[in-house]
Amino acid sequence: MNRDDGFEKLRTLFAADLSEKIRALEVALRAAEWNEVSSISHQIKGTAKSFGYPEISSVAAEIEDSASKRSLEYTEGLVKRISDLIVL
Repeated sequence: MNRDDGFEKLRTLFAADLSEKIRALEVALRAAEWNEVSSISHQIKGTAKSFGYPEISSVAAEIEDSASKRSLEYTEGLVKRISDLIVL
């Protein structure tokens, strides 16, 4: 396996894991667990950027910022937006 194959395999794993993380974000939001929302979005932000998904990373950064402000309605909209971007 060459380096590019390994990277593509990791990107595929990231994409599969992203749906799970979005569900976890939704659960945390419903429970108003803002620290968890912030933590999950922080993970998505860094990983997405590393794998070449700047738009997902940017929205995740907005979610992280929104979580610190505890803005439920706005954060829900951002989670919907990131969910729409999952078509990787």
